[in-house]
Amino acid sequence: MQTFWSRRVGRSFVALAVSCASFAVVGCASATRDYPGVTRDALWAAAVGAANHPQYTDWFVAENGVFVDEAELRIEIHRELKRDHAPPGAALRRESETWSLSVRLDMDDRIPKVCVDSRAGIKSRGFKRQADHFFSEIDSRLAQVSPKDAGATVPAAEAPGPLQAP
Repeated sequence: MQTFWSRRVGRSFVALAVSCASFAVVGCASATRDYPGVTRDALWAAAVGAANHPQYTDWFVAENGVFVDEAELRIEIHRELKRDHAPPGAALRRESETWSLSVRLDMDDRIPKVCVDSRAGIKSRGFKRQADHFFSEIDSRLAQVSPKDAGATVPAAEAPGPLQAP
């Protein structure tokens, strides 16, 4: 026979376990990457380009809503991705993912950084993959910019000199 106190302790334990589990699932996920040697303008242009024109190899972009706040160095993204996928031995099926991301440039330190936060109420398993994809898009755009425009310095020994006749 359970006593009043044992029932009460049991219910408290269950409530504590449920709240701990919900704390682990609910909340915003975030990821940050440093970009040493890159100017604010080059990093901002790369981040806006990655937001406005995403490139995926295994998904197609069904919807890409982007809000850019240059004064606050913040970008809000609402993106819907779709694909037709067939795991080995299974039938073809349509998959979709919806992402609401908040991107901001942090220029407070000497090393600029980009912070990507999930705006979803529930932490998603694929957030890290989406954040890494966004950072890769920024990296790709920065690689297309000349080192002078990106703010990187070329050491004097490697600096290109005038062409010389053979």
